[in-house]
Amino acid sequence: MTNISMQISVGKRLGSMVLDHFFMTVIVMVFSIPGMISNFADVVEVTHEQQSKGFFNGPFLYVNLLGFALYFCKDSVNGQSIAKRILKLQVIDSRTGLVASPMKCLIRNLSIILWPVEVLASLINTSRRLGDRIAGTKLVVLDQTIKQPRVEIGQKLISVVIAYGLMLLLMLSFKALMPAMEPEKIDFVESSYNDQSSKEVEKLFADSLGQYLTASIRVYDQVQNSPSKYISVIIQLNENYLASDQDFNKIVSLTKPVLFSKFPEKTSVGHIKHIYKTNGSMQVRTVPINWADQNQKSI
Repeated sequence: MTNISMQISVGKRLGSMVLDHFFMTVIVMVFSIPGMISNFADVVEVTHEQQSKGFFNGPFLYVNLLGFALYFCKDSVNGQSIAKRILKLQVIDSRTGLVASPMKCLIRNLSIILWPVEVLASLINTSRRLGDRIAGTKLVVLDQTIKQPRVEIGQKLISVVIAYGLMLLLMLSFKALMPAMEPEKIDFVESSYNDQSSKEVEKLFADSLGQYLTASIRVYDQVQNSPSKYISVIIQLNENYLASDQDFNKIVSLTKPVLFSKFPEKTSVGHIKHIYKTNGSMQVRTVPINWADQNQKSI
């Protein structure tokens, strides 16, 4: 049995929580790097791709979720996270006195989402915060004289898989509850790209607004389950008309009529992306194309 008589000081307990949070946040950030690189590339590169702006979008989110799953399983190896190894603390089963199982450690750490509450609970009882009471565990000073159990890789992997599944379920729940966070994507038919129409509209912009901008246009004649065309417009501005709403509205009032002259009302959907680039920076403001909706807002 592990010696549980030694009282953990408040300073050591808070130090353990802060260090744990620091180390695990770094780990989560490492798993976030691919998504961050991808998002940065999307911002820097000017393309006609429909870009995801919502938090719950993109394939790299699933990599990021693994970092959060590891956060909740941080004590699964011998009842010790990185911080607990440094401070020589250990999570044990409060009933048997043995090292807590990976599943108990996972359950214990789910309450981390109430981090401020758990900090207060740890001040009251340095051995048992709220998560410990739920999981039936206790934090104790590591007894070096006790033979530690062999690491069961299978149990650790199962706890990580379960934690990942919980993160995925939480994400899907948020997506269902907050559809507004998901940007609408238009399901156009790639093979319906109309090169001639695209070049004609580009010429319209060049002839009428060439002193202000350069336009790149892609027109698709078919949209799934809709009689509309899909139009993607990229406007490269010669001057910064994006800094103020007044200037932006002025340039929009010039670009929209050009499209109206080629595509009548209620015939097209898509977006007009206004871009102003300088050395080392880029500003973007987008107006959705939906001629059926006359109350369009820039995003």
